[in-house]
Amino acid sequence: MSRRQRGFTLVELMVAVGIFALLSAMAFQGLRAVMEAREGIVEQTERLKQVQQAMAVLERDFQQAVARGIRDPFGDPRDAMLSDDIADLEFTRAGRSNPLGMVRSEMERVGYRIEDEVLVRLHWGVLDQQVEPPRNSTEVLDRVSDMQLRYLDRDREWREIWPPAGQPRGTELLPLAVEITLELEDLGELVRLFRLADGWEVSQP
Repeated sequence: MSRRQRGFTLVELMVAVGIFALLSAMAFQGLRAVMEAREGIVEQTERLKQVQQAMAVLERDFQQAVARGIRDPFGDPRDAMLSDDIADLEFTRAGRSNPLGMVRSEMERVGYRIEDEVLVRLHWGVLDQQVEPPRNSTEVLDRVSDMQLRYLDRDREWREIWPPAGQPRGTELLPLAVEITLELEDLGELVRLFRLADGWEVSQP
């Protein structure tokens, strides 16, 4: 008479269930790590896209910079490009969009400064300003802890402020290029050099 086939004992069954649970936990941990890595990549990609868009805004403004001084609300001349005043940097630019064909200047006054760790773009509705001139602001890039500026003059020397000392008030002198260093909380230091077409052309012999 053949022996009856023996089934699993309770201990063997418990061991099998434990191994299955352990493998399931390991698989879950691996899946979660993959999902977290994917989320991190998506966030980093989105952040880099934001930085690129901010640099594109800056580049458009600097490429359109023009040697045109303005008048402040008191009627005094104001430099075409000016650092360390209302904004960390302000200047006049051309190419102002006018989709409705309104009768107004194609130039505008723009500026940049840091507000609550956000790089903000300022833009005024008029060039020669009245008392409390209309001004709008747009957030360009967040998580910016600091911004440093340098200016390349026509002698190919770097200056920390603009315009250089000795220039008359309201000067229309522009640098050849502006170097911006942004300290980003998540990406560290970012340095970009923007060439000013108008300043460069004027400097040529």
